[in-house]
Amino acid sequence: MRNKFLLIIAMTMMFAARSSAQMIAVNTDVAMDACMAPSLGVELTLGKKSTLNINGLYAANMLGKDIRIAAVQPEWRVYISGRPMFHHYVGAIGLLSSYKFSHLAGKVYDGDAGGLGLSYGYVWPVTQRLLIDFHTSLGLVFYHQKEYFVGDDYDNHYTNEEGNPYANAHGSLLMPLRIGVSVSYILK
Repeated sequence: MRNKFLLIIAMTMMFAARSSAQMIAVNTDVAMDACMAPSLGVELTLGKKSTLNINGLYAANMLGKDIRIAAVQPEWRVYISGRPMFHHYVGAIGLLSSYKFSHLAGKVYDGDAGGLGLSYGYVWPVTQRLLIDFHTSLGLVFYHQKEYFVGDDYDNHYTNEEGNPYANAHGSLLMPLRIGVSVSYILK
């Protein structure tokens, strides 16, 4: 998953380098940074009213616990004011993630998730280049994971014919995909 995440970031940066007349902003989600999951995002204008925001995060020990997560969240935004990166917007957001939560209520959750949803936010321009983005979203997330109790010998009990452990839980949830406050800086 980490290699896929780095590839998406590299492709975004190459696209950003080729776009000369567009506004480009970099951002970080302060809420995720406070949870010890550093995030980095790039927002590119696509037209007179829309942008593409690609945000990624990675944490090895989130909140000081045995929680590992890597996620990429692309989001297409349409600004109601008619001007990109200014005031209210609505959008469509996606989620691709890989995670492992250990010792959460005596269980281990190790898997992948993906989802789609709708987003809403407000961008407050502090200066001409510095922006604060308040955002929320709701979407349907599908997961595929290994779920077992701490201390179980999972690798020997849930294996396929080749002897590899397989996921024993899957499903979907209606949940927030991204909630927080981001600080953005317009590069050009």
